[in-house]
Amino acid sequence: MKIEFYADFTCPFSYMGKRRLDEVIEASDEPIEFELKAFQLTPEAPTENTMRTVDLLAKKFGKTPAETMATTARLRDQAAQEYGLEYNYDTMLAPNTKNAHRLAKWSAQFGKAQDMTERFFAAIFTRGLDLNKESDLLQIVEEAGLDVAAAKEVLHSDAYTQEVDADRQEAAQNGIRSVPSYVFDNKLVTGAQPLSVFLQAIKA
Repeated sequence: MKIEFYADFTCPFSYMGKRRLDEVIEASDEPIEFELKAFQLTPEAPTENTMRTVDLLAKKFGKTPAETMATTARLRDQAAQEYGLEYNYDTMLAPNTKNAHRLAKWSAQFGKAQDMTERFFAAIFTRGLDLNKESDLLQIVEEAGLDVAAAKEVLHSDAYTQEVDADRQEAAQNGIRSVPSYVFDNKLVTGAQPLSVFLQAIKA
């Protein structure tokens, strides 16, 4: 069975959804093929001078950074308590994620898409890396054991750009308007649902 996972690396609920998907893959009685589908929440985000996530959210919702930090505390606690994830909003940045999505697609040919997806989420939410910086992207590539020179060639070209853009168009055609969303053999599940919901969808 193949699961298409629509997500963006800056989305806190997508990271929770990725952790739930890990549980699904582990609990399933049959092999599951993972495919990340790019769904950029802010495709217009700057590709340099990356803002702190807290500052971006404060500007978007008309609040102070302090008020926004208090709001994100609930997400931080939910991520930790329910999913074992570490969200560090004090160092978190909000990059344009297109290059990360392009590298994730490139990595799929080496069987590394699921691994790279996890690493890109952790880079933003836990490690405070800047995915607008080529050096940080290539650091993740190296840590995954992939060819850094080949990845650099991807970044310096338009490789996989069409695939990233096509994912968003496909999402619209499938009625997907939010992430995380999952497609199980043409069955759509939205949100980080309980494990039982996913296992039922697999068996249906």
